[in-house]
Amino acid sequence: MIMKMNEYKRQVITVLAAFLIMTVSRSLAAEECRDTVVIDSVVYTVPTRWCGHKMDSTQIADKTRLVRLPAELCFEDYRIYVLPETRDALVKMAAAARADSIELIVDSGFRSAAYQKRIYRRRLAEGESFDKIVQFVAPPGYSEHETGRAVDMVPSNASFAHTEAYRWLKKNAHKFGFYETYPETKEGLIPWESSHWCYQPSE
Repeated sequence: MIMKMNEYKRQVITVLAAFLIMTVSRSLAAEECRDTVVIDSVVYTVPTRWCGHKMDSTQIADKTRLVRLPAELCFEDYRIYVLPETRDALVKMAAAARADSIELIVDSGFRSAAYQKRIYRRRLAEGESFDKIVQFVAPPGYSEHETGRAVDMVPSNASFAHTEAYRWLKKNAHKFGFYETYPETKEGLIPWESSHWCYQPSE
């Protein structure tokens, strides 16, 4: 009985120690992150989960190279632009999906930091807090959409994870150079975006 009690105590101590280490690590990470964004002269602190994900000049798409996606791949009458190589790969992937009776439709492609900032302005004006918006929308300057390689599939919300299109992409997207860059993870540092796919061909 005493040995069992000692073993139980050791297990409890191990769990508590792990919890304390994780808590301290997260606190230190939060303190180290000093990224901010400015929207209408107001300075907002970027959440820890977005730290280190800011786009640098080498990642941002050259707007003069952007091309329009074929209308049949766009939601309703949206005019969506991406880099030529992204478009070409997406066209091939959509054709392969169609052969499997899966329709891939896109409702967002290239978005500049200025566009991202307009999203925040609109939602802030509607009464949402920055902290709430940033849970689901990348801060201006942090979105992969600025690369011209990212697209959002329809429906571009959490329900996409329950579609046949999502299941098809999970099995086949990598063959065309597309990856789910914000997948579901145990850590959950960046919100899961099942509809968000980025063209990242292997070198």
